[in-house]
Amino acid sequence: MSRTVTAIYRTADVADLVKREIEELGVASHHVDVVGGADRADEIGHLNLPHDEAVTYRDAVRQGHYVVSAEVDDDRIDSVAEIMRNPEQGVDIDAYEQDYRARDTYNDDVDAYGTGSPAYGGTMGRTGGADDEDTVELAEERLSVGKREVDRGTTHVRTYVQEVPVEERIRLRKEHVSVERRATGGERVVTGAEADALFEERDIAITEHDEEAVVSKEAVVTEEVVVDKDVEEREEVVTDTVRKTEVDIDKNDVDVDKT
Repeated sequence: MSRTVTAIYRTADVADLVKREIEELGVASHHVDVVGGADRADEIGHLNLPHDEAVTYRDAVRQGHYVVSAEVDDDRIDSVAEIMRNPEQGVDIDAYEQDYRARDTYNDDVDAYGTGSPAYGGTMGRTGGADDEDTVELAEERLSVGKREVDRGTTHVRTYVQEVPVEERIRLRKEHVSVERRATGGERVVTGAEADALFEERDIAITEHDEEAVVSKEAVVTEEVVVDKDVEEREEVVTDTVRKTEVDIDKNDVDVDKT
C-alpha cells in the first residue's frame, strides 16, 4: 500500500535537495513531484490532494513557496517523513493553514477552487457525464509533515553587587613634642654678650606630624562568565494513520432463458 507525504519549503534549492534525498531511498523519480513558482500554482491539482489541502498548498505556491509531494510505500513512509522534516527551510503546514484560514479570502478560494474558474486552473473533482455513466470517487488522506518552534524555557544570567568586609594592616607613625625642665648640675657664670643673649626673648616652634591611613579602591577583573547556547539535533519518528477509500467490485452473472 502506498501513501502520499507532502511538505512545503521556502526555497527551490531545499525542495530539490529533499527530492534527491527521497529518490536516493529508492523512490522512483516520477513518484516525487516538486511544484513551485507563482505561475505553476495550478499544477497542485495534478497531485490529487483533498480539496481543502489542495487550496492551502496552492496558496503556498502562489506565495512563492515550493511543495514536495512523494507517493511512497508504507515501509518507506517513516524515512521519507524524516527527510522532509529535517531542512531548516521547512514551513509548518499547520501554522500556515491556520494563518491562511484567518484571511478574508479563504472561503472564496475554497468555493472557487475546482469550479472551472480560470483563476483556479479548471475543473477538479468533476463527476458524471453521459446519462448512463456513474462515477465513484476514491479518496485517501495525505500525511503532511512540518516543523514548529517550541519555547522550552529561558535561562537568565544576572549580575549583582555584594559588599564583602576586608581587612588590611598598616603601621602608622605619630610624633609627640615633649618639654622637660631640668637643672644644669651646677651654676655657670656668664658675662658680656653671652649674658645678654640669655635674656633675649625667644619663640621655638616644633611641629608634630602624624601618619593616617588613606584608603582607595580600584576595580580588577578576576574572571568572566561566558553565556552560550548549544544546538543539537535529534531524530523523531512520527507515526499516524491515514484513511483511504478502497473499492470492491462484485459482478453477478444473470442467465437469460431465450425461448
